[in-house]
Amino acid sequence: MAKVVSDESKEVDDKDSENWITETVNETLKDYKLENIFNTDKATLFFQCLPQKTLTFKEEKCFGGKQSNARITIMLDVNMTGHQKLKPFVIGRSKNPGCFKGAVFGGRL
Repeated sequence: MAKVVSDESKEVDDKDSENWITETVNETLKDYKLENIFNTDKATLFFQCLPQKTLTFKEEKCFGGKQSNARITIMLDVNMTGHQKLKPFVIGRSKNPGCFKGAVFGGRL
C-alpha cells in the first residue's frame, strides 16, 4: 500500500475542536441571520496539460515535456439557507495585473 508523506500530520484533540465550534463560532455567528452567512469555495481547471500516462509499444521510448501551468479558478458562493447563490467569479490571468500598477521593477515603470 502506498501512502502520501505529510509533514503537517499532527494530532488535534477532538475536544478542542468541539469547544471551538460550540463556543467561538456559535458566539460569533449569533449576531447574524442565516441568509447573511455565506460559504465560499474555489475550483481550479488546469488546461493545456499533457497526459501523465500514455500507451506505447514495449520497445518504444516515451518522454514528454514540462506541464503547463495555465489554469482558470472559479470562486463559488452560497448563503447558509441555499436561497442566494452568487454569480461564479472567474479568476484568470492578466497581461498587466492591477496590483502592480505604478510599481517599479528594475528602474522601469
